[in-house]
Amino acid sequence: MYKPKEASNMIVPAKLLKRVVSTVSGAKEISYVDAQQNAIFFCNFKTFGGTENVINGKLVIENTAQVTTWFRPDMKASDRMILLDDMSEWDIISDPENIERRNQYLVFKVRKVTGGA
Repeated sequence: MYKPKEASNMIVPAKLLKRVVSTVSGAKEISYVDAQQNAIFFCNFKTFGGTENVINGKLVIENTAQVTTWFRPDMKASDRMILLDDMSEWDIISDPENIERRNQYLVFKVRKVTGGA
């Protein structure tokens, strides 16, 4: 049985936020609410120094990370998570991978939510 090495160190507390899309005055409005069951989970959170992108001719570094956690079927790529140690918000940007389809571990990528001008 395969066990990701990161699974032995899942000590970072986080909270899962589910994406909610509503229509307000004919326009879609996106918000995030706490997951209904077991919103708080523990994970391994590993950053890689960010991802370089060129946007409008300028070099921008996006903070990205890889997360390993216990399996939960309600996690989706459109959801968001909050790291409870520093309250930073992260968008889940890849579909969570169910390792070997055993319903034991999930691995996915996240991108930090930052304010923009």
